[in-house]
Amino acid sequence: MSEVPPVLSVVIPAYRAHATIGQCLASLCVQREPPPFEVIVADSSPDGATERIAKPFTRAVGGRLDLQVVRLRERAYPGTARNRGVERARARRLLFLDADCVAHPDLLARAVVALDAGVAAVGGAILPPDHLSPSARVRHLLEFKESLPGVPLRRTWQIPSACLAMDRAVFERHGGFPDTRASEDWLLDWRLWQAGEHMLFDPRMRVRHQTPAGWKALFRYMKVLGFASGRARKLGGLPGQVVVRHPSLALGLPFTRTARALAWTARYAPGEFLFLLAFWPAYFAVAFSWARAFASGVRDDAAYDPAADDVVV
Repeated sequence: MSEVPPVLSVVIPAYRAHATIGQCLASLCVQREPPPFEVIVADSSPDGATERIAKPFTRAVGGRLDLQVVRLRERAYPGTARNRGVERARARRLLFLDADCVAHPDLLARAVVALDAGVAAVGGAILPPDHLSPSARVRHLLEFKESLPGVPLRRTWQIPSACLAMDRAVFERHGGFPDTRASEDWLLDWRLWQAGEHMLFDPRMRVRHQTPAGWKALFRYMKVLGFASGRARKLGGLPGQVVVRHPSLALGLPFTRTARALAWTARYAPGEFLFLLAFWPAYFAVAFSWARAFASGVRDDAAYDPAADDVVV
């Protein structure tokens, strides 16, 4: 452990993350003028591949990071893994990153500045992957269009946990992340927002998300997210309660999601807008798959069980 107490604890949940965790940790090694920080990787992979990639980054074995790899006995959903990581954290400031994110060189410094200014929680811009695969770009826009780098600084409750900084006292006051397959960040965010916490999106905080390519994997992934989103609306009281009361309305969501994506990117991301103009049928088809799973989540439909799906979320 570092002799200097950390100012910031970076918590990274990991499940079968051996292909991306190395780039994630490497990006933390080259931060510009970072505050004293530690890194906790909460790994619930079924094998040791992720841990083997991460361990060389620890100072104990010649690396450059004050790093703990916490091995969880059973597979943990992302929220639970983050909660276990926070239990081992020593700092009063938390930064949650996904294992497939690469941090911009000034991410840690900017996160601490934002939190020291009195923000309860702040999310950063999530850039698309370097490769230009259409399936990866569609997936990125479906997940992260509100967090594109062209979006201005603004108050919002929708902060993805792929890049989320939070005061530890706020995190503990609101009970941490729920143990859900996905949408755990929306559920926690909504609790904070409803309680009147000061929440911001700050595009100066940046990560690049290594969104994987592949249409088949994308459709499977959207079923997981759609089901979890429907359950979150029903159990957590999130916006969209009219669909909870009338699940058949979910079939209209692909139309509204596609229209909103076109309007949003036209305003904040012209390059992505041009891409969507060309690929909107694919975006719509994937959104339709998401909406069908959403309706199942709202109805608690046992016909689709996301827990049985081994898609990495």
